[in-house]
Parts: sequence; C-alpha cells; structure tokens
Amino acid sequence: MTDRGATPETILSLVAVQGENFDARNLATAAHRVAKMSRGRNRDVQRDRRVMALADACRRRIREFGAQALANTAWAFATARIEAPELFAAIAGTASSRLGDFNPQALANTAWAFGKARIEAPQLFAAIAGAALSRLGEFSPQELANTAWALATARIEAPRLFAAIAGAASSLLGEFNPQDLANTAWAFATAGIEVPELFAAIAGTASRRIGEFKPQELANTAWAFATARIEAPELFAAIIGTASSRLGEFNPQDLANTAWAFGKARIEAPQLFAAIAGAASSRLGEFSPQNLANTAWAFATARIEAPRLFAAIAGAASSLLGEFNPQGLANTVWAFAMAGIEVPELFAAIAGTASRRIGEFKPQELANTGWAFATARIEAPQLFAAIAGSASSRLGEFNPQDLAITAWAFAAASIEARELFAAIAVAASSRLGEFSPQDVASTAWAFAVASIEAPELFDAIALAARSRLGEFNPQELANTAWAFACVDWKKDPEVFTELAYLAVADLGALDDRGLSQLHLASLHFRLEWPDRSSPLSNHQEMLQVAYQRRDPRPSQLQRDVATALDRIGWVHVFEHVTEEGLSLDMAQPDTKRAVEVDGPHHYLKRSRVENGSTRFKSRLLRRLGWDVAHVSFFEWEALDTEQEQDSYLRGCRLQIILHQLQ
Repeated sequence: MTDRGATPETILSLVAVQGENFDARNLATAAHRVAKMSRGRNRDVQRDRRVMALADACRRRIREFGAQALANTAWAFATARIEAPELFAAIAGTASSRLGDFNPQALANTAWAFGKARIEAPQLFAAIAGAALSRLGEFSPQELANTAWALATARIEAPRLFAAIAGAASSLLGEFNPQDLANTAWAFATAGIEVPELFAAIAGTASRRIGEFKPQELANTAWAFATARIEAPELFAAIIGTASSRLGEFNPQDLANTAWAFGKARIEAPQLFAAIAGAASSRLGEFSPQNLANTAWAFATARIEAPRLFAAIAGAASSLLGEFNPQGLANTVWAFAMAGIEVPELFAAIAGTASRRIGEFKPQELANTGWAFATARIEAPQLFAAIAGSASSRLGEFNPQDLAITAWAFAAASIEARELFAAIAVAASSRLGEFSPQDVASTAWAFAVASIEAPELFDAIALAARSRLGEFNPQELANTAWAFACVDWKKDPEVFTELAYLAVADLGALDDRGLSQLHLASLHFRLEWPDRSSPLSNHQEMLQVAYQRRDPRPSQLQRDVATALDRIGWVHVFEHVTEEGLSLDMAQPDTKRAVEVDGPHHYLKRSRVENGSTRFKSRLLRRLGWDVAHVSFFEWEALDTEQEQDSYLRGCRLQIILHQLQ
C-alpha cells in the first residue's frame, strides 16, 4: 500500500483481491490514496464498482478506525464524490463519541467531508462544533476556513463557533491563502453571520492579493460580499480588473456567480458585464438552469442591454424548464420582464411549467412571477388563477413587499380576483407600519385599479401614510392621491391637502402619467370640498394639459357607434372635451348628455367588471352634471346588422338618447 508507483487501478485491484485481509489503517490509506490520485478523474472512480466494495469494507470495520483514519476516509469519499451514505453514517456514529481523540486537522477535515458530501449529520456537526470551540487557537488558517465552510454548507447554526472563528481568523488573515480567504467570506455570508470587521479585513487582504486568486475564488469572494451586503468598492474594483481579462478561465458557474454578485451589489461595471456576456454567450449550453437564471437576473438588475445574450438564454432555458426550480423560473421571467425583452414563447412555456408547480413556489417567487407577467403584458389566465389560489391561503407567509407586489401584479394585469384582494386587505391592514412608501402607494393604487372596495384598508393606509409622507417620492405621492380619489375616499380632506403640498414641491419630477393622476385627484378634491383650497389649484392648467395629452385616439368601435347615432338622428359632437379636460366620445354639450363607448380596456379582463379608472371618470362626470349612457363593447359586438344597432341605441339601455329623440 506504500508503493510509490501505485495507481488507483492497482490499489483498487489489490482491494478487490485482498481487501478482506486489510486492517483499518490499510483500508483508510487505500481510500485516501485513490481519492488523492484520482483528482480530475473522479468519474472513472465513481463508475468503478470496486470503490463501493472498498466503502463496504471500511464500513464493516469502522469501529477499528482511529481518529485520523476516520477523518481520512471521510475526506477521501467526499473528495472523490462517491455516494456512500451507509459508510458516512457509520463514520458519523463512530466519530461523534471519539472527537476528543481528533486533532484540529482531523476535526476540520471531517466537517469538510460531511459538508462536501451533503450528508445530513446534525449531531456530528454539533459535536464537532463543541470540540472545535475549545481548541480554535490550535487551528491553522486552512482548518479555520474549512470548518466555517463545512458548517455553512451543511446549514448548521453555530453562532458561538462562527464568532470564535471570526476572532481567530482576523489575527491570521495574512497567513490565509486565496482559497481560505474566499471560503471564509463565503461561509459567513452563507450562514448569515454579520461580522463587518472580519469582512473589512478580508476585503483589504484580498484586494492586495487579488492577482493570486483563481476564477472560483474571485467569483465566490464577490458573491460573499454581495450576499452579506458589505460595501467594499476597492475589492470589487480589484475583482473587475483581474476578472475582466481572465474570463476565458472561468467555468459557467463562476461566470454566473460573478455577474450575480455585481448585480446584487449594485456595482456599475459595464465593461465587465460586456465581457461576461461575450464569454457566456458561446457557452450557454454548459450552463445549469440556476446559472442561466442567475445570469439573466444579474444583467436585468444591472440594467445592462445585452439582447443577444438574452436571446441565447431564452433558447437555452426553453429546453430545460423542467429542471428549473421555482426560484429559477421566477428569476428568469422577472429578468426578461425587467429587461423589456419580448419572448412570448419563453413566457408561455414558463407559465405552463409554473402553473403545474405553483405549490412549490415561495411567497416572493409567487409575487415576482405575477409581477413579471403583468409587466411584460403577457396574458396567462391559468397562471394568475394558480397564483391567486396558492397565495390566498398563504398570505401570512408574505412579507410587506410580497403583498404589495402581488396586489400590483393582479391590478396591472387587469385580473379579477376579489377573494385574493379581500385576503390581501386583511393581511396588509395590520402590517402597514412595515410597508415601505413604495409598498403603500402600490397597494393603494392596485386596489383602486382593480375596483376593490376596501374602506378599512384605505383608512389604515391614510393613517400609516400621513406620518411618513415626507419619505414618498413624487410618483408615490401621485399614485396615492389618485388611488384615494379613485375609490371616493373622503373621510379627511387633510390627507389630500398634505399629499398635494408635497407633490407640488417636485412636479418637475413627474411625467404625464403622474401629472394626470394629480389632475384627477385635484378635480375630485374640488368637487368634494368646494370650500377648501388645494395646493394643486395653482397648477391646474399644467396638470390638465398633461392629462389631455394622454387621451387615446378614437377607436374604430367609437366611430362605428358615432355613425349609428348619426343614422338615428342623435346630433352630437365627436370627441368632446369638457372644461375640466375630461373627454367624451359623443356629447351634446348644451344639454350635458353624452355617450361613452366602453372598449375592452375599460373592464377587468375576461369579466364585465369596470376597472377603477372607468368608474372614477364616470363618477366625476356625474358630479359635473353630465348624464352619460354607456355602450359596452361586448353588447355592441353581439349586434350583427345596422338595424340591430339602431334598435339597440333606441332601447331602454340608452334613455338619454331616447329622451332626445322623442
């Protein structure tokens, strides 16, 4: 077994013939040497049945193994990536009661092996953590790094040990090699342990030695600092400088992780992203589903225009969607929507896959998937129905942002989902103090657009928002003011006054949409409280001009109805605009009678429920004294002949016209 000319083949052959006669030391040595000499050729070893015979021989005699032999055997099978759960279970059972015999290297290697092999052994890890805690002063840099890496990989909560490792490592960082630095940062980030002083020290050390880092170490270090949300501009700049010229050495996961890290950390690195796009585009066939999703997410988050890369990702992802996990599906569709890339085939495929697996989606994944389809304007009724069904019973798990995004998505997609909105109203009302200004504004806007009556929610929003209006940006102020006006909320005019005062201070930051919202909110205020002045009054002309610029062009449906009204003798003005800037499809200004043609965009999709905007405008017109009849597209399209159309217009549904013609 000590023959220097031995190879994995000769060792395994010897085990096959004489393995039954090997003692514990020989078995452990055989496993260790096979693993060490097979690095880079693991697949050959994994396919060799003699390896499992070696594992079985080790398992049968495991109680004879000493501390070093136990550690070496675990290390060997983990390094060679051999699945041997029964052997690892035997090692765990034997080692747990004998850790006092393990030296620091054996403790670290055993922990590393179980982490690497993804073996669940919480009792063993707890025992290792206890044994290591009292001896960390004896651990080398590599042993500190490997122990932290193992515990983080195994998702073991050991805050005392991590704190001790942080303290021990901080004074030894100059002795850490690049892999140890990267693994330590990665471990603390993965475990969610906040140690800013350690990260700052690692950043300084790594920045000075960045040229020594291998691609995986560069990627993992960037990933760790991004995940831990540690600002380290000098480190990220150093990584950019080193990585950009070496991307040809990066494997797909390194490319994806590097892109993800810079996207997550909001680091502007257009040249690095361009280089990653070039390196990734030709190798996407090697990318795993997670790599594809992370790359797309990173480029979208960083707002990098890379249409060729996105097109290639769409092609690669389409054939692998069955292998994507829910987070990968949600991140991919979010990325394409965020980047404004139109790929209806990919969205359709994701909709089908996600609908079938919706029960596996976490709250954020449900919310982001809905947001993506709404933003991309992709109709996916089955998917939205699945999201509504899954979300309604799980809203207690949703954080404030998830609640707001879900409401926004269904409203923006014009989906009727009254039960879901009712559940969101209950879930949100008691938690509005946790909502960001954007979440508050989005929730109010969503309920208004979706025509949901939720007076208690709006009362709660008013109370929560008033103390924080100074934190709202101009568009959030406009959204909130419009929403309260749209739902006819009028408990307290001071809410509108305060919103208006803040909005007026920064009108220049609003586009026509925001100005139009303020115009309608101002009109609502004037009609409800005519004896009160609004800060928006002095800007009414500007607001009205912006509102009128957004009026859509007349549709063919409107023209057809106008022609029919001409036929039956109802004289009217086509596309009349009131003094307040509200447009009417057909009107008699002198008598204040009008006909509005309600096309599909006036209703929630696949329903006959008017959306909030349509109801709001109708209410304003009534308050202004207009008598308005409505012609719905679904009724009009059911009329086949001019005679049927004329009869319809003379019918009882249009008493205004009937009165005029009598």
